[in-house]
Amino acid sequence: MRKFIERIFAGLAVLLLAACNIPDQNTPKGFLYTVEAETFTAEQNRLASLTPPTPTFTETPTPTVTPTPTATGTATLVPTPTWIMYPAGEADVFVLYYHDIANNADEDPYYQWESPYNVTTLEFEQQVRTLYELGYTSITLSQLIRILYEGGELPPRPVMFTFDSSKRGQYVNAYPILQKYGMVGNLFLYSQQVDQKNSISADEVREMMAAGWEIGSCGYDGSPDPAHYGREIGMSKVDLEEMFGLPIEAFAYSGGIMDANGEMVSRVSSALYKIAFTKQQTIHQTKNILFMLGRYEINKGVSYGDFFQLLPWQEGSVSEDTMTWSLPSPTRDPIEYTQTKEAFDAQQAATPPAP
Repeated sequence: MRKFIERIFAGLAVLLLAACNIPDQNTPKGFLYTVEAETFTAEQNRLASLTPPTPTFTETPTPTVTPTPTATGTATLVPTPTWIMYPAGEADVFVLYYHDIANNADEDPYYQWESPYNVTTLEFEQQVRTLYELGYTSITLSQLIRILYEGGELPPRPVMFTFDSSKRGQYVNAYPILQKYGMVGNLFLYSQQVDQKNSISADEVREMMAAGWEIGSCGYDGSPDPAHYGREIGMSKVDLEEMFGLPIEAFAYSGGIMDANGEMVSRVSSALYKIAFTKQQTIHQTKNILFMLGRYEINKGVSYGDFFQLLPWQEGSVSEDTMTWSLPSPTRDPIEYTQTKEAFDAQQAATPPAP
């Protein structure tokens, strides 16, 4: 009887627990229980699938602003002109021949208004500017000598400025104008006139040489008398070498003119000059004419057009400013100049020659 009563109470307890739907405390969370035929069947119920997951906050870094690269201009390289290799014995060189660069007697006491030999400063600068803009490069006597005797390189469009006199216009005008355009010249001096009154001084010549100019001989005093050839050619060389302490290797015939029988050429060669210049118009300088090299004489009044036609290399462009370079009006009245010149000549005649 007692056992029967215990079974009844046990059954009632089971029914009571099922009705209350109370899970075992040791059952893992996430399981629900049902009662079927007195059997507990555990069913997994993933609460996570019933409840939306809490989103995980991920910190997004603030993007770093990358600056757009600034375009850097590439420097335009100006190619250095390729120099031209010449074999020994020949070279194409444009040689210009001037007498004096002066505008008035204040710049050069020997200035002669009516003389075609006095090229004005504006004319000269127009010519230099033209050559500069067309890419000509000035060279010196020693460079030409080296090419003719040994061969070597010269810049494209080589030009040589030569001046045959000891007048001060070369120092006062030609020198600074050429320097302005990065060019140099070559002086052919009358040895007897250097350091004389109203002529170029030895110190002025040395200053020009220090700036890249070179010198040669144009004679002693320019006498055309054949009896004076020895003095004009030989003595002038010795005088200039003693005066400036370097070998004189180039000669320019006075006025650019040789004698008809060739005696001067023979004398120049015997005096151990290496080259000599005439005023024969040619740019092709060769070993066959070492003592008759060519030059282009430039006198006063040469227009831009006429000068341009002389140029052996004309390709390129010349600025409008250069082509229309204003030329000066006469700075002195011819009659006034003649009267002044007569007074100057009288003064010179009364001045005793230097010892």
